[in-house]
Amino acid sequence: MEKKTGFFNGILHVFYALNYSIQGLFTGLRYSTAIKQEFLVLILLGVLGWYTQKAWYLVAASIITWLFVIVVELLNSAIEEALDLITHEYSTKVKAAKDMGSAAVFILVLVNIFVQSLVYLPELYQLADYVKLYINK
Repeated sequence: MEKKTGFFNGILHVFYALNYSIQGLFTGLRYSTAIKQEFLVLILLGVLGWYTQKAWYLVAASIITWLFVIVVELLNSAIEEALDLITHEYSTKVKAAKDMGSAAVFILVLVNIFVQSLVYLPELYQLADYVKLYINK
């Protein structure tokens, strides 16, 4: 069968790809607790950026770095699903692959703790001062 080419088919392909991507995102949200939690953190970071009236580029950096966590979590979940299709029996290699995917997410979360700390450092100091005053009463 001959592959269709041309401008219209290229545009159509983009819409099909967008549809598949949206379906994948909703599948991740429907079946993965971790992705649900990470989207909640994303919303909280947006609200925190708005509430603290940070510069737009700091809020963007905060949100974009957290979006990387969600992307890696989606890839990790896809790898785990694919491996579960291959075998349900225990395998040290399957375990190693799943552990490495989990480690990738963990490393990005650590990077995000660092980035979010830099972005919200003044607010963290204010919170620490407030807690000290509250405790010393």
